[in-house]
Amino acid sequence: MRSETLRAAALALALSAALGCEPGSAPADPLFLSSAEQGSWLAADKELHLAGSLAIAASLRIEGQSRRTALAATFGTGIAKEIYDVALKPRRLKRGASWKDLAADLAGALAGVAIVSALDR
Repeated sequence: MRSETLRAAALALALSAALGCEPGSAPADPLFLSSAEQGSWLAADKELHLAGSLAIAASLRIEGQSRRTALAATFGTGIAKEIYDVALKPRRLKRGASWKDLAADLAGALAGVAIVSALDR
């Protein structure tokens, strides 16, 4: 359990460094977009996140990766995309991360792993 705590702390520090934030300091802009700015749960953007994550996770499982690895790699890709949205995306395109995008990424990853697991039986 202690190693998991250390990993989580290291990840938090790495994310804050990537986003240009010092621990304990408040960022100039909010990290996440408001719920209204994130769009509908059924928006085309969320469908793309779900489909892309499904395809990545299913492909990793077909190539022989474990369920855990497929989920972690796929969701990690989604997190990396949201870091891009916060740190590098042009401000005119509403810079900020989206919880809804991350939820769609996770749902797609879970669906991809579940579909391939069901077909493997």
